[in-house]
Amino acid sequence: MRELVIGRNEAGQKMKKYCFTYFNGISPSFTYKMLRKKNILLNDKKASGDEILVAGDRIQMYFAEETLNMLRKESEPKKALPKLSDFPWLTPDRILYEDEDMLILNKPVGVLSQKSTAKDQTANEAIIAYLLEKGEYTPAMLETFKPSVCNRLDRNTSGVMAASKSRQGARELSNLFGEKDGRTTQKFYLTVVHGRCTLKGHFDRLDYVKSKNGNQAYVWLHDGTRPPETLKYGEPVKIWTELFPLDYNQSHDITLMLCRLHTGKSHQIRVTMQHYNFPVVGDPKYGDPKRNEKLDPSLKGQLLHAFRIKLPNDVVVQADVPQLISRYFPKAEEKALKQIQKITKGM
Repeated sequence: MRELVIGRNEAGQKMKKYCFTYFNGISPSFTYKMLRKKNILLNDKKASGDEILVAGDRIQMYFAEETLNMLRKESEPKKALPKLSDFPWLTPDRILYEDEDMLILNKPVGVLSQKSTAKDQTANEAIIAYLLEKGEYTPAMLETFKPSVCNRLDRNTSGVMAASKSRQGARELSNLFGEKDGRTTQKFYLTVVHGRCTLKGHFDRLDYVKSKNGNQAYVWLHDGTRPPETLKYGEPVKIWTELFPLDYNQSHDITLMLCRLHTGKSHQIRVTMQHYNFPVVGDPKYGDPKRNEKLDPSLKGQLLHAFRIKLPNDVVVQADVPQLISRYFPKAEEKALKQIQKITKGM
């Protein structure tokens, strides 16, 4: 017999889901059968599998050790765990907020959120390496729950990136970055666009789809003519972005914009600004190559920064404005905070 004690990272899920993961060498039907036959018990009692696990629960599995090892086989050789030394960018000043359930960091330009190829080093791996280094996680704990980024930022988008350290944290961050909270959720970005942009207010009449591989987004005015090339990507959804021009750099003909996201779709700000003919500076996908080259031939990506969010516990987390933006707008942070204060007054 083997007894497993549920920790806080396993809590909050149905017992059967936990068993499906644990018995990774056989189909889920085995779990149902063993529950019926009382070979798997919860706190020494028969269970249906639909019980929600809480920390301290005990699951008893009445099998020989040889059988358990067969049911819980290793599908492939274990990969080497990431080491914090492999991620020199994750310095202490990059950690903006941390509690027992979540970790918020300031992601630099050039770092992927999640892998696109097997060789990629990602923020996900860096976070796991950090928690292993601190001793908050062990390799065994990673088998039942892996800390993970909850708001993916594009490689060349910098700023606030949140990751769950527990299932509770995952639920809280899912609510924060989901769309149910609407106007009460505070998610602010800074971006720099070409031209003198005067767009201000709520822009919520755009329909949106993205390609099947997620690498290309399309928007058009709701009730307008849908672009024919988007028809193969299914039904559109509406996106909602709030825009505020903060400053204009006349010598470079660029505008600093504050963007508040009320929905959170891939490339939402970038494709929205393209739609209104104010492409994000440096954007290689939706931008203006000639104007990017004229402004700064060395630019490798979009000037877009996840600036500020409000957590479920009312803690506000803010990432310093990167030099790529502040060199054109030295007072970017001051102007952004002043505008945010107006927006959130009384909320």
